Amino acid sequence: MLMTHFSFPCLKQLGGKIRTRQSLLALGIAGIAYLASHKRLHRAKIETTSLMCRIERKMDAIKLVWPDEGQSYRVFRGPQLIYSGTDPYVADQRLDAGTIYSYMIESLTEEKQVKNRMKVQTSTTPENKKEDNILLDLVFTTIVAKGQTSLEWEPIKGIKAYKIYRNNVLVGMVNGCSFSDRSIREDQEYTYTIKARRPLPRSEQETYAVKSFLASMVGVFKKGSSQAQAAIEEITNTKKVAPVKQLLQSGKENKAGGQKLRHWQLRYSTFLPEEWLKNPNVASKVPYFKGDNRDFDPDSLRYRTRVDVAIHEKEKDAEIEFSKAVGKSEAYDKNRVFMEEGVASDEDIQVKHLLANQEKTTIQLTHSVGNPIILSPAVDYKVIGTFYRNGEINIAGYHDQAPHHEVYLKETDEPQWEPLHQAKSKGLEMMARPTANHLWRYSTFTQ
Repeated sequence: MLMTHFSFPCLKQLGGKIRTRQSLLALGIAGIAYLASHKRLHRAKIETTSLMCRIERKMDAIKLVWPDEGQSYRVFRGPQLIYSGTDPYVADQRLDAGTIYSYMIESLTEEKQVKNRMKVQTSTTPENKKEDNILLDLVFTTIVAKGQTSLEWEPIKGIKAYKIYRNNVLVGMVNGCSFSDRSIREDQEYTYTIKARRPLPRSEQETYAVKSFLASMVGVFKKGSSQAQAAIEEITNTKKVAPVKQLLQSGKENKAGGQKLRHWQLRYSTFLPEEWLKNPNVASKVPYFKGDNRDFDPDSLRYRTRVDVAIHEKEKDAEIEFSKAVGKSEAYDKNRVFMEEGVASDEDIQVKHLLANQEKTTIQLTHSVGNPIILSPAVDYKVIGTFYRNGEINIAGYHDQAPHHEVYLKETDEPQWEPLHQAKSKGLEMMARPTANHLWRYSTFTQ
């Protein structure tokens, strides 16, 4: 595994152990570390408002309020009718915390004919939020109506502006936490990606206190590195939305998804795009390493690490299978003459089966792999993925901003991989623990 040996103080995980290379620095942040041990519970009510629908969410309930434009209304949660009446609101209770739900709201005429339809996907609030990945439990709402798609999300502390991409094309920037797209074709699928950057939280996020302090020092100890970049988190939040025409069909008309047993395949690879990498540590015995010499490619056989996870849904459970592989690291001298090679241990690549029931399956993938030739920071990442029985998915993770990371998904009988996340390396120094991570999420609204 190719990583470089750094001269600045490093608290990065190496081969499953934390090695403090300067005890003075560790003692200096002891007081800050104490603060990090006190975590907050997040159980506040969350409320958002759009022109189409006002939504109030709790851990076990979702309330929807929509414009009073019909004589009466029907509301479905999935295929189940949960409300029929003349009031333009409904309170859905006894729900599971931190779970995604979809609602169809039908406005009816006096003759009980459907006048308009609107579909809403949102979620209940979690019991307590994951401190290491804020996107995992971030309440994200998608509303579709005739000729319009609206996206709304919880505010993220430290972010004032978001860039919005539609099918990888920049379509706008917003200062708030919502975006409405009225220039859509109702028969076309769209993928929206919301991107933002923020400094590592300090005063309000105690769990990041140690990391924030260290990140500010990277520019001092690492020659050529950017102190500003080292302390900036990247945020990527992607939502795949089926054609509006499909989503607004009645349950009898919409045959696209529904309850069926699916077999998912998730693939996560890390790789070095360069052919040759010069070791920035001039004192190292290894001047050069061989890279993987490739771009993003789900089927490439050249990688630093690769993990494949298979989720086989059963009637009331799911079977999880996974395989892992580590690429060979090759060291070369100043004339690029071969010196030695090695393969790092894969013992810290682990997959856990967190939950499986009739509604969804949740897995967790953790990864930490070092360099078998020199002492260096490990490649670290973590992913938690939930696969709903109706075909929706919600996958979130975070990783070092080096090397290249790529994540793909497909159903077993599908020929092509669908890219969920691709991130380019910002320099091997970004693998050090003091530096900021890239947080990402991919979810769907297709049913």
